[in-house]
Amino acid sequence: MRGSLLRRPRRALVGLLALGLGMVPGAGRLGLVAATLTEHMDISCTQQAVSTLHCDYRLLEGGRLQSAAAEHDGKVVEGKHASSYPEPGDTTAVLALIDTSDPARQPVVARIVAQLEALIAAGKPHHRFGLARFDSKLEVLAAPGSTAAEFHAAASGLSATGRTTELYRSVREAVRLLGKSDASRRVLVVFSDGLAEDFAYHHEDVVAAAREDSVIIHGIGYPRSVAQSVALQTIRRLSDETGGLYVQADPIAQTLPPGVFERLLAAADSGGTLRFDLATLLGADAAGAVDLTLAFQTSGQSFLVLVPVLIPRESERPAPPTVPPPATLPDATQPVTPRPAARSAPTAPAATPAVAAPWRWILLALLAAILAALVIVIVRLRRSGGTRSGTGDRTPLAWMVRADARRQRHAVDKTPWRIGRGRNNDLVLDDHSVSRLHAEIRRNEDGQLTLNDLESLNGVFVNDNRIDAIQLREGDDVDIGDVRLQFTLKDEDYASQDATVVVRTRTPL
Repeated sequence: MRGSLLRRPRRALVGLLALGLGMVPGAGRLGLVAATLTEHMDISCTQQAVSTLHCDYRLLEGGRLQSAAAEHDGKVVEGKHASSYPEPGDTTAVLALIDTSDPARQPVVARIVAQLEALIAAGKPHHRFGLARFDSKLEVLAAPGSTAAEFHAAASGLSATGRTTELYRSVREAVRLLGKSDASRRVLVVFSDGLAEDFAYHHEDVVAAAREDSVIIHGIGYPRSVAQSVALQTIRRLSDETGGLYVQADPIAQTLPPGVFERLLAAADSGGTLRFDLATLLGADAAGAVDLTLAFQTSGQSFLVLVPVLIPRESERPAPPTVPPPATLPDATQPVTPRPAARSAPTAPAATPAVAAPWRWILLALLAAILAALVIVIVRLRRSGGTRSGTGDRTPLAWMVRADARRQRHAVDKTPWRIGRGRNNDLVLDDHSVSRLHAEIRRNEDGQLTLNDLESLNGVFVNDNRIDAIQLREGDDVDIGDVRLQFTLKDEDYASQDATVVVRTRTPL
């Protein structure tokens, strides 16, 4: 197991499961719940008992796990598949959401109507399809679970009649609608050109709702033109940040790649539940907060996820239930000698089982929260190399400096770090030459920062050379539209220091 799973992965991503960590009192059961979305999987782990970790997972690209293991302090245990999705009785709700704004897009909407036939054909018995449209508002045409005839009748009436596009509000409403459906998994497929005219709703509102209601957003982009294709980054980001996939139609014919709907549905239906035996891994003397490394292997990837678990001290663990020994029946071959009747002695009152005071559970929950917070801080410090003294902020990876008189500095404190005119970017450049989603900085496999053009209209230039993607180096001049920035790894304290002046030289003796 160690040789196949815990070798240096080809593309490793270590994520800390720490969204919603808490402790719920129960008869020997913990309520440690954590979830995260990584580059390869959507995973949620629950410590359902002192010695057992259950993880529900889904592979973002579909497919199957070849193996899974948990590692701690040099020990490795293999994960056991408790179930695979879909199990009998599972259902996947799939809502197709069509952008019907702008009558000029009628040919595209007609093409989408024909493509919806392929979506239905790719479905399996456990899929429950529905159809909705949006422009200035959301309209449900066929609720998830409608018959094929109802779906086809609703699709045949689609036409582009809207004048405005409230993309974020409509997608958020569709997410909430799916969240109310009685389904094991929920999928929203958005067919749109990505243009949004919302002012009250934003990207973060949609992503938060999707994560809360466990909705996967698949995006299918139909570019209006090459110049306006940058708007497709809107639905690409919604897909990326909710565990969905993004597919772009051909800009001229508006056709989709073969098998695209089979791929989207397979990605929604992958995964299942894994069980890890913590008793074998941690040993009887383990106690407190413990970091586990979960290692996963598929046919093309190997990756890691870091999971904190909480092991109560042995004195705090519930005692196993006492099972009385079976009654011994007398041997039928031997005579039974009756015993003389004994004088009944006064019966002692039965011992009252100790009832844990409420404050004990409160104290345990508080302790669990403190330990979990310490684990998160320690892991982040290890990964980032510490924080800047005197501040609680994470250490920036680099800085982008405006090449003007003000020399305003912008800290690149995470990846991906996006640059553009839209207000959802990490660096907002309010200039007409900058696309709404223009470029982003990522970290490559070697830990180096790279600058990537997000199909911007005016392009990205580094040291006056147009690039698609490039590794950034100290002092690089970066042009985003008409805005010039300079890339540096040196912090503000270093930049403010005066250069050293040679006042006298002396030849050493």
